[in-house]
Amino acid sequence: MFKKFMAVFASLLIFNISSAKVFADELSDVKIFFENYVKAANSYSKSVTDYYLPDAKIIRVVIKPDGTEQPVDFPMARYNSELRKGLPLARLSRYKNTYTDVNYEKLSDGDYKITAMRKPNQDKKPLPFYFIATNTKDGWKVKEESMHTTVQKFLKSK
Repeated sequence: MFKKFMAVFASLLIFNISSAKVFADELSDVKIFFENYVKAANSYSKSVTDYYLPDAKIIRVVIKPDGTEQPVDFPMARYNSELRKGLPLARLSRYKNTYTDVNYEKLSDGDYKITAMRKPNQDKKPLPFYFIATNTKDGWKVKEESMHTTVQKFLKSK
């Protein structure tokens, strides 16, 4: 009986250790994915859109001058178009985002929610940001993105 108990205990221990290793490897991959995204975005790479699913949900939460917030959804096609148009200006102005307080949370469906405070180089204070990243056959991809912004043009071009 004791031998059976020890065999079951040992197999559970091995399973838990291997599960923890898989989780650690997966988390490491998600962290690398996010770091590479930040590098690509801050170097004005056209490959930035490769980090997203074709039907990713893009949300801009516009902070109005009166302090209220209004979420604005973007179709991915519009996001790609505006990104391509904006890259040359971003490069000229040396626009960059800095991310602090980065947190990684594994969701029940296996996706990861990456939250952070995003500070655009023109803003005085950091603003909330999150990605939901999902694992695909092509690696991790953004399936949802939300960024708070003070840029009011997002309201006008709805």
